Amino acid sequence: MSERNPIPAGPDDLALSDVSLTPKWRVFTGEVRPGTSRRSDDQLVWSVSPGEWTVLGSRPNEGLVADLTHVRAMFRLTGANAPGLIAKLCALDLGEGMFPDGAAARSLFAGVATELIRDDQIGVRSYLILPSRSFGLFVQEAIIDAGEEFGISSVIGSPPLQ
Repeated sequence: MSERNPIPAGPDDLALSDVSLTPKWRVFTGEVRPGTSRRSDDQLVWSVSPGEWTVLGSRPNEGLVADLTHVRAMFRLTGANAPGLIAKLCALDLGEGMFPDGAAARSLFAGVATELIRDDQIGVRSYLILPSRSFGLFVQEAIIDAGEEFGISSVIGSPPLQ
């Protein structure tokens, strides 16, 4: 997966990265345990639905595969205050006991059906947020607006989705 450094400058800072161009694949195959993710070589793999996996990284070689790269926007929100910011936009309980590193869920995020995956980076809380591409700019602006209270420090990556 090719991302620019998503780690914020300081411990209380938040960094938002637009990583929408990372290859994304939906795989329809076999038994799946929804709500989980795992890392494998150059891939991050998760499920939020029975019988379906989403894969970031190289194209999977098994099962029926659909390319989601241009169907889903993807943002990475990283920093200690990320759960507080997300709580303003999403009703999921992001407490350590309910949503530990590796958890995955589908929920409303700023009123938009979105997949949310906790994928900590070097011990720093980090979340991948995947709305439909058509809602990408709206979700990005909602994150930036909600992040003002928390001092969101940077938007890294490509320019805002058009």
